[in-house]
Formats: sequence, C-alpha cells, structure tokens
Amino acid sequence: MSTEQDKLKNSKRRHADETAINRQVKIAKEHGLTEQDRAIKEPHRMVKHHAMDCGQPGCVLCGNPRKLFNELTTQEKRLFQDVEQQREKHSNGLPKDQE
Repeated sequence: MSTEQDKLKNSKRRHADETAINRQVKIAKEHGLTEQDRAIKEPHRMVKHHAMDCGQPGCVLCGNPRKLFNELTTQEKRLFQDVEQQREKHSNGLPKDQE
C-alpha cells in the first residue's frame, strides 16, 4: 500500500534523525563527555534534545530570561519596540549629524 513517494519520505526522515544524532554525539564528545554519560550511551535521545542542554530551569543558559533576570525575551522586545517613531540613524547607530 505504500508508494515510492512514501518510502522516500520515510528514508529522508530517518536519515535526518540519524544525522542529528551523530552531530549531537560529536558535540558531546568534543566537550569532554565520557562514554559513561547518558548522551553517548543512549544516542537516540539526542534526536530532539541538545547535548549541552542540562535541562535545569534555573540554569543561565537553559532557563527563562523572564524568570531568571526579570527581563523580556528577544521576541518580546521586538514586539514592543516603537515602530511608528522614525529615527534619524544610519545602520552603524550614529545619528546623521555625527558623521
């Protein structure tokens, strides 16, 4: 019942998963994680998780900036910026009169 197109999609998906796993295992090995670590012992868990993500919400890298530092995320800053106000600045950030 499966067509050639279905088989091709399945093989592409499996290849993408294997490639992601191999990349994350390589990252884990480069950062000094040993063979006893869970990342290398169970490599298939790296399909949807990153090797260097500790998963602790209180971590500076993994945590939510709104809760850790009481600041807005990058997306929220972009949403709340004043787009209506036109600024007289060049791409380097200097006003036109300071060139």
